[in-house]
Amino acid sequence: MRGEKRLTARQVTTLGEGYHADGGGLYLQVTATGARSWIFRFQRQGKRREMGLGPLSAVSLAQARDRAAEARTQVAFGQDPIAQRRAAQTTGITFGECADAYIESHRGGWKNGAQGDQWAQSLRDHGPARSLPVAEVDTDAVIACLGKIWPTKTETASRVRARIERVLDWAKVRGYRTGDNPARWRGHLDKLLPKPTKVRKPKHHAAMPYRDVPDFMARLVERDSRRRRALRFTILTAARTEEVTGAQWSEFDLDAGLWTIPPERMKGGREHVVPLSAKAIAILDPLDRRTPPFALSENTMLYLVQKPPSSGFGLPYTVHGFRSSFRDWAAETTDFPGEVVEMALAHAIRNKAEAAYRRGTLIEKRRQLMEAWAAYLRA
Repeated sequence: MRGEKRLTARQVTTLGEGYHADGGGLYLQVTATGARSWIFRFQRQGKRREMGLGPLSAVSLAQARDRAAEARTQVAFGQDPIAQRRAAQTTGITFGECADAYIESHRGGWKNGAQGDQWAQSLRDHGPARSLPVAEVDTDAVIACLGKIWPTKTETASRVRARIERVLDWAKVRGYRTGDNPARWRGHLDKLLPKPTKVRKPKHHAAMPYRDVPDFMARLVERDSRRRRALRFTILTAARTEEVTGAQWSEFDLDAGLWTIPPERMKGGREHVVPLSAKAIAILDPLDRRTPPFALSENTMLYLVQKPPSSGFGLPYTVHGFRSSFRDWAAETTDFPGEVVEMALAHAIRNKAEAAYRRGTLIEKRRQLMEAWAAYLRA
């Protein structure tokens, strides 16, 4: 007897009229007119029941399997998935409640704990109203929140759109809403909003001139706070924001003075080893080992740099720009080979001669580079 997942992606678009089993109660229904939709069949009190899971045009094979699995679980616990869906649709569960539940259910699979906080913050700032019943989130509601930031914060808006789409998909699988996803891009919002690549990009903030960074570091240490420590550490290591905010204690070997960032947390998907200067280790040493060292939301350090003096430094620079400050300093004031500097920034090594720097004394060369940077910063 064949098991579940009998159908292929090709078959679901080519099979003729009838019911076609995928296994586990999931069927593809093809009508005489060619319309295709998903059906979940189950037994309830000795009677066979059928529950629609959506049309093929809106629900992929993988999504249909997820929905069928959810319904099978309900049946296994003695519940009627059809009644559960109807009841859920009348409870008025809100978008905010669904967003919170989605984040909690996926938190364990994300790269770091801060990612869930980033999701929550971006949806609070730019998503539909948290109090809006999730069943009532429609295209107008999505456009109303995305349209405000699409022209000026296109990258953020694209990320928020994708997050709204996932929350609404989750809500539909859970039975809290029906119909197409109003946050879907292809074939829907792409007809209403310009492509992100076509939107005129705002001018990026310049990197702080490397000559000014030592004085800025002195200002950072005037007061102690978690975000100031995180920013000092970020500048000292020339790391990316997400690499710092997602750091776990298991990545650090303070005795060896090394920070090993796993591939899944790196932009390039390759493990990156950072030689830590004595100043960077001094920031880590006194921190509580029971919590990640710099678990902050994605914009906390940026706000510290850019917000007005009442809450920040009011400067026109980005946190990422300090990597450019580091690179300019190394190129203009030191004799360290360019390949060593590029490796310190976790940039790819593109030829065999340069790749040789990965071996042997590379770590020590880079350690000398980071100690020189720390000395320059008077950190």
